[in-house]
Amino acid sequence: MQNMELIRFRRQYLITDKEVAELDGWQKETFNGMNAYAEQSLEIHKINKDNKEFLLLGYWINPHSPEKNNSDIMEDMVAECDTFESILQFLYPLSGRYALFCKFGGKAYGVSDAGGFRPIYYTDNNEELNIASNIFLLKYVMDLKEKKEKYQFENSNFYKWSPTFGWCPGYTFYQNVESVIANHYLDINERKICRFFPNTVLRTIDSETDVYNCVSRIAELLRNSIAGIVSRGAVSFSLTSGYDSRLILSTAKEFAEKMYFWISYNSKKERDYYLPQKILSDNNLPFHPIKNRSHISREQSRFYFENTPMAHEIWCRYYMSMMGSYPDDFVVIRGSASGTIRKAYYAEIQHPQHITMSYMSNDPNFAYLIECKPLREYMDKYTISLQEYCVKYRYKTLDILQQEYGEGGQWQAQSQLESDFLHDVFVPLSNREIIDLFLQLPDEYRDPKDMKAYKEIIKIGWTELLNYPFNPPSKYSKLELKMQYYKEAAKFKLKKIFGK
Repeated sequence: MQNMELIRFRRQYLITDKEVAELDGWQKETFNGMNAYAEQSLEIHKINKDNKEFLLLGYWINPHSPEKNNSDIMEDMVAECDTFESILQFLYPLSGRYALFCKFGGKAYGVSDAGGFRPIYYTDNNEELNIASNIFLLKYVMDLKEKKEKYQFENSNFYKWSPTFGWCPGYTFYQNVESVIANHYLDINERKICRFFPNTVLRTIDSETDVYNCVSRIAELLRNSIAGIVSRGAVSFSLTSGYDSRLILSTAKEFAEKMYFWISYNSKKERDYYLPQKILSDNNLPFHPIKNRSHISREQSRFYFENTPMAHEIWCRYYMSMMGSYPDDFVVIRGSASGTIRKAYYAEIQHPQHITMSYMSNDPNFAYLIECKPLREYMDKYTISLQEYCVKYRYKTLDILQQEYGEGGQWQAQSQLESDFLHDVFVPLSNREIIDLFLQLPDEYRDPKDMKAYKEIIKIGWTELLNYPFNPPSKYSKLELKMQYYKEAAKFKLKKIFGK
């Protein structure tokens, strides 16, 4: 394969009142009287009709009508929706990765996909409004300054130890820059972020018939989601040894021959290497492993960290290792966004009645809250508001927190932002209707130690996949495992000593 060209801000957008000479080579539209720039690899669709204005950046898929493309779905929306509230209802069953901007008369709004995977950042000051998918694009239109909290966070023990760190949903480390959280929309006139989901009481089921019908419905919607993305163009799938990956593969059986199967790996002893290899080999499907490099060139590293704010060193090595090995313009299907489904934040206990900062700080994902007071105060305010909504609509707070923060939200959105220079991503589980269907099931169907719901769906789509173990041990010796631990511990101590 040819080495891919490193394109700065690939698949990003910027909406601003200003003319930006540096983006002259980008696609250009208008929205709400502003200039809308979209890098050439990002799909853009615009419709004006009856004093209404719609701008779609990215792509969406309707699992109920997988044959429809972006334009078809947009035309359905324009025909069916007369208010922004009806737009939000229209988006409920859609999958994809998009930012949608709407204007009804004098009121304008912005909203993204279920996980917030096509980010919406905006400047929060009284003088001018700028909206972007990547904070670094704002350097073209304003003096971008970091908050002091960025230094505190990057020097916390949490940051030094965790290679895939995250932070509070909606929080940014830049002055006068705000982020629209998943399940929220931006009121552009008021410069205000508003929650719109959850907004109805969650139905719960327990009869065998209802459970079977629910599981069958999920299987159908996931299968249709794969059909929709496969019909759009070339796709790949990074198969692993886990439940999420197997679930998606089972719904893609009839499309498997059209998919490019690969995995990034460090050693062939890893379970995420040898098990996917066996599954694919047994089913006569080609396997394309990509070895992670231990060294990245200065040029590539500089590009990576100048291209995306808050970029991860470990993800830099991961994505840059794919350069020259991953096929150009293949959309990656990921089995992500499942943390909500498998009770990631309370798998071993009953869901707490009240989510306090003390409880949150005990979770390794939120250990930085102990060390950084401003972030703790921000997170406290966010969590109180989220809990009020969840109690009102009978959702479990930690389920929705996982959707908005974890691999179904901000954490995964950051990963996708960092990989945009290489490929676009599709996450079939990032769909509010599908998530609601899973959350209706009895808790035993969502137990991460067994994932009964997943097994029932796999049985429907590709029963033979149940013959393989889930997450078996890697083939490292005890000595190799100890050496890996000591190596990471040494790195942590060196980071503490040298402050890096």
